[in-house]
Amino acid sequence: MRRKTGFLLAFLLILSFPLIAAGQETRTFRGNFTPASRGEELLKALVDYADPDSVEMILDGEPDEGWNVRDLFFRVRGGLFAGKIRVEDIALSASFVSLAPPSGGGKLEVRSAMRSNIEVVLLESDVNGAIRTFTSDKDGNWRDVSVRFVPPRNIEARGRYHVKNPGLVILAEVDTGLAIREGREIWLEDTRLRINNAEQTATVREAIEKLQPVVDIRKFPFPVSLAVLNTGQGRLEIASRTRPCPFEGIVYRYSR
Repeated sequence: MRRKTGFLLAFLLILSFPLIAAGQETRTFRGNFTPASRGEELLKALVDYADPDSVEMILDGEPDEGWNVRDLFFRVRGGLFAGKIRVEDIALSASFVSLAPPSGGGKLEVRSAMRSNIEVVLLESDVNGAIRTFTSDKDGNWRDVSVRFVPPRNIEARGRYHVKNPGLVILAEVDTGLAIREGREIWLEDTRLRINNAEQTATVREAIEKLQPVVDIRKFPFPVSLAVLNTGQGRLEIASRTRPCPFEGIVYRYSR
């Protein structure tokens, strides 16, 4: 009787293998590819949007005709966001997502989504690589700006500020905290300033205020709310209160 029971269990386990494999279907892509399904179109839209080194996306099923997805997860490594700054790692999960049909051109439009969770890692080296463009857009008088991430939620910054009238170049060193505001923005907070010309302290403080907020995610396609911010060991981490988590479904993998 025991042998028959063991055989029956083994037989049922073998029958379940195709179901497990079906739940973990994996599709792999490299470089430029032509999508053949709505899920692959969504992957292509994400690749065009972020121009990443790699992407892993999981859907509980292909988007329906109205481009609705019940559960979605993706992890993007080495993506370029806002066209300016490289992001080492960004993971997101969302439920009951309604998307606009991808139209190409690097555009990803999310009509609505519930329970969006996010986790982002920025490297100090990538921030310093992009900061010249950022300060130029916000205030073109900053030069040679660099930052260093300091635990637990601080940065040290150094740069030269050009005062057009009376034609001075001020060396400024800044120790500042970072704070999340309204779940959407990151601001410099409790800023301590050291400069080589005390008479221009007010001018430099005003210039720093023009850089605020230093991070604004309002234009990010998915509605997310930030709650966690940590710095140190050459990286900055921001995340929602609940971290994104992969699940069993159709797996789409892309590498550059």
